[in-house]
Amino acid sequence: MSSNSDRIQQELEGTGIATTRFQSSTGKEVIAFDYTIESGPYKGKTVTVGVSDPDGEYPEYPPHWLHVSPPLNDGKGGAIEEYHTPDGRHWLAMSRPPGDIWDRLRTKHMSSYVKEHLRRVWNDV
Repeated sequence: MSSNSDRIQQELEGTGIATTRFQSSTGKEVIAFDYTIESGPYKGKTVTVGVSDPDGEYPEYPPHWLHVSPPLNDGKGGAIEEYHTPDGRHWLAMSRPPGDIWDRLRTKHMSSYVKEHLRRVWNDV
């Protein structure tokens, strides 16, 4: 466990989001939670979304990779990996850095990440 993952998980749970943790096939720790897509063509669909521990110190560096199960590709290209966890779940990991939104925030917090970044990822499909 890393302090980044601990803080990310605490922030998510502090907003009422139940989380779980697992190791991805690349060895990255992932904090996962259920997420209902709010807009776009997948509006109303509930998926499990995971965020990887960022490479830098959180909150200066936000989670970069989105993990989605069942796999749901947003069609934006870029780096994408598919993998299965030991429990048999199929995941799609997409590189979706929120830098342009994150850098403008006064308070960098996972509630903003969920409200601003995840909404944008699925709205633009």
